[in-house]
Amino acid sequence: MKSQPDFHTREEIDHLVEGIYRALETTEERLDGRCDDLYFPMDLSISALTSKVEAIQGELVEIQSYIARRPEAALSIDRRNNILTGIHHRTSVDNATN
Repeated sequence: MKSQPDFHTREEIDHLVEGIYRALETTEERLDGRCDDLYFPMDLSISALTSKVEAIQGELVEIQSYIARRPEAALSIDRRNNILTGIHHRTSVDNATN
């Protein structure tokens, strides 16, 4: 069996280094592709959730300003009384008809 020489020519070393760089580039491209496959769908989901949260926050502001404009709210705040909603009409489950 012939043993490998302990030295390499500059051309052989350059060839080995080129192979290493090609392998690194290929690996980097594959990792970039995998990251893109994970990141972009997640980014779209986060963007959609953010839009929904912003819409809900807008609705909440509208509800809060509606409540603040009601005359009962002003009386309740001024007199420090708690006015329950729905006190005018209560239906018991036992008394409800289908």
